[in-house]
Amino acid sequence: MTDSAAGLSHEYIDQHDIRVLPMTVIIDGQAYRDGIDKTTEEVYEMLRESGEGAKTSQPTAGEFIQVYEALDNDERYEAIIAVHASSELTGTYQSSISASETVSKPVHVIDSKIGSYPMAKMIQSAVDGRNSDESLVDIVQNIKDMTEAAQLYLLPQNFSQLRKSGRVSASQSMLASLLNIHIKLMFEDGKVIVGEKVRTRKKMINAVMDRLEAHVRQDAVKTLSIVHAGNESIITDWKERIESRLSDIDLMVEPLVTVAGVHAGHGTIGFGFIKGH
Repeated sequence: MTDSAAGLSHEYIDQHDIRVLPMTVIIDGQAYRDGIDKTTEEVYEMLRESGEGAKTSQPTAGEFIQVYEALDNDERYEAIIAVHASSELTGTYQSSISASETVSKPVHVIDSKIGSYPMAKMIQSAVDGRNSDESLVDIVQNIKDMTEAAQLYLLPQNFSQLRKSGRVSASQSMLASLLNIHIKLMFEDGKVIVGEKVRTRKKMINAVMDRLEAHVRQDAVKTLSIVHAGNESIITDWKERIESRLSDIDLMVEPLVTVAGVHAGHGTIGFGFIKGH
């Protein structure tokens, strides 16, 4: 089981028997269950047109308990593995732990320390392990190893939504805009931090390309996902740059999960990967 911060497709969820607790996106005071009430594309269009004060909320404690009890009472399952978005950014991990204490079956609740593509890869690893009859211990350990090797770089288009969602202060946003500063957000121990700050878009592109190339060469990164928050038009340029410089990489393109896009803002582009994968 997991939450919608992994961004798994409905087809994959149904095909591989995964329980997903949806996060909620709140825009203009209206709540939408992630991936249920609105598509990712619809959420980003709404965010572009009217993102003032947009925010997110996690599933309720009751929803967690309901899912755990259903799994506990289902004789098809021997154990439960739960993978959740970074505990530094949402309470889903802690809520899952609390709810898991009500069931009798073995439960392993894992803090992915991230979200989006790398988190989805962890769940896919568990599915592959289950399908190939790996032991529960090995499956859990593989996921935990991946949490230490996962990274997601995010390049917000501007500071507007970061300010609205409380991720940066109004003064920081104004100063950055005046100085035309571009930032790269990244994950460190589950927290989102500013990895780099440069004065021009060209310098940021060069900095990101240098960093991605280093990861491919030094960290054996084989698959890279380009994630975008409603701005597919600029993907082509990034794909061409990456394919030209990193010809051996397996490149994927997918939407950034909306619960991340709400805070980073419409137009954000990102790069997700797991070292050694």
